[in-house]
Amino acid sequence: MKRIFSLILVAMMFATVSLTVSVSTAAAADDGALHQGRMLYQAGDLNRALAVLRGYVQETPDSIVTAQAYALIGRILLEEHHYTDAILYLKHVPPVFRSPEIEVLSGVCLVESGHYAEGLKRLQPFVKEPLDPRDRALLGKALVKAATETRQYLLATYYLQQQLTFSPTPAPLLAQAHQLLQSQISDADLAEAAFMLQGTAIGQDARLQLARRALVQQHPEQARQHLQQLFASSVTFPYWEEAQQLLKRTSVDSWLSRDSIGVLLPLSDRYASYGELVKKGLELALTEHNKTRLPARFIYRDTAVEGVSSAQLLSALTDDDKVMAVIGPLLSKNAGDAARRAQREMVPLLAMSQSPDLPELGRFVFRDTLTAEQQVKALVKYALAAGNISFSVMRPETRLGEKMTNLFVAEVQRAGGEIVDIVSYPEDSTDFREPIQKLLWEDHEVAIPPVISEETGEVEEVPELEYPLPPFHALFIPDYAEQISEIAPQLVFYGLKDATLLGINGWNSPDLITRAGRFLKNAVFVDAFNPASDKPEVQRFMELYRQTYDEEPTILSAQAFEIANILLQIIDDSDVGNRDDVRKKLEELKDYRGITGTVGFDPFGEAIKQLTLLRVSRGKIVEVQ
Repeated sequence: MKRIFSLILVAMMFATVSLTVSVSTAAAADDGALHQGRMLYQAGDLNRALAVLRGYVQETPDSIVTAQAYALIGRILLEEHHYTDAILYLKHVPPVFRSPEIEVLSGVCLVESGHYAEGLKRLQPFVKEPLDPRDRALLGKALVKAATETRQYLLATYYLQQQLTFSPTPAPLLAQAHQLLQSQISDADLAEAAFMLQGTAIGQDARLQLARRALVQQHPEQARQHLQQLFASSVTFPYWEEAQQLLKRTSVDSWLSRDSIGVLLPLSDRYASYGELVKKGLELALTEHNKTRLPARFIYRDTAVEGVSSAQLLSALTDDDKVMAVIGPLLSKNAGDAARRAQREMVPLLAMSQSPDLPELGRFVFRDTLTAEQQVKALVKYALAAGNISFSVMRPETRLGEKMTNLFVAEVQRAGGEIVDIVSYPEDSTDFREPIQKLLWEDHEVAIPPVISEETGEVEEVPELEYPLPPFHALFIPDYAEQISEIAPQLVFYGLKDATLLGINGWNSPDLITRAGRFLKNAVFVDAFNPASDKPEVQRFMELYRQTYDEEPTILSAQAFEIANILLQIIDDSDVGNRDDVRKKLEELKDYRGITGTVGFDPFGEAIKQLTLLRVSRGKIVEVQ
């Protein structure tokens, strides 16, 4: 019996030793896999590193080592911008093994994937945690982004200040703080930032912006006090020159010219003809205004002058001419610089350019023009309401064609419609047979279901179609009237007769009627301005313009007339005493009856427009009822 017990004891000891050896061997193998993954990651071979680490975590129970492997997988996926995948892997780590590194990586991925509030909540507890410098930088950048995107601008400046403590390159952080303080943060939060961050470069910048806003609101003494506090500090910051220029301005009493509006237009280069069309609309509005109201004036600056930027021209209007607001620029190449300078100078800018994201540059930047986004939204809304659920696109191989197509496709998909096909044609085409045949799927056979007679129960003979049925309900063609006049007859000739045609404002031309009107019975296009409208404000404008210039107005002249009237109406208001008042009145504009459809401005400063849907009927362009 004793011998049997001894044998059992020896066996158990052997098993224990074997288990210990196997566990140690497995741990060594685990460490080896993690080490190999790290070495591959450090060598920049991310795909192989992921393969090694993924294989390891799939086959190994949860432990500290697997948690480290998951962290490295998350880091690699973050660097490759696969944020959702990274979050899924990091979620596998049990709470007992979750390190600050894993929590920070998870929070950063949430922010980068657009879950700003959730990411901010996840990251905030780690602000004072001792972190690796690499993770500290990731944390700071994500906190600023999340706070900014959730419009907590004061919090964003606080996190930027924290980053300055660790960053070897402060200039980009100071520039980011400058943008927040200059254009996005509220007056109350700006004052809080100046107090909370006093003794720092960002605090100095906040004090500078307080002075600028006080001067815009015509409180020069208050502005001077802020600047004196700023100059009394020994803390340096990048915007001393601006502060000195602002201090000079505070010494000038009543420096605003309440009857003046600046205008930035191309008046001497190849775009001068467009600038002149805008100027005609502006001058017509000004002439009518000055007949019955206190006289106002427009001060023009030519954006085509060599060697002078639109930002410099805007500063001349604000500093030398002391204008209340600025109209323009017209061209995209001038718009960004002018808008950024307008925000810095805190002068309302009402731009006419279609430059992307222009109004988002700041609270003083507005835009009143017909954008591509507005057009496709109006067309898709109309088409879906009319029962069209499937769409194809036939576009020119131009930047306009590509841009309008991308916007149209995104809007159709967002609204739940279907994109069947997209075909293109060279810009100078005259023969459209090939793209039309592609749209009609002429290399496919379309199965037509049999028709059963109710009387005999037999299959009825289906007559052959004279032309093929298109595999979509509506066709979008983002091109101009001259080209549409060539395309429309060929659509009918090659058999595309039943689909609704959808067009942009470039279709809206008398030439379209004379050259192709009879081929466009199923066409609908969109515009902001309809010269034949029966709206009283449009009829009055048309009559004034024809009497004054003996010609027909364009949409540029109409837009300019509308913009001028909006600003002239605002500066006539006795409650408007400074530029900030003008900005507030633009923000508050509601139910305006603009001749190009403007009713007000959205929170970003983009014009809210009621666009007009048009069609051809009996040789005329008429509004869709």
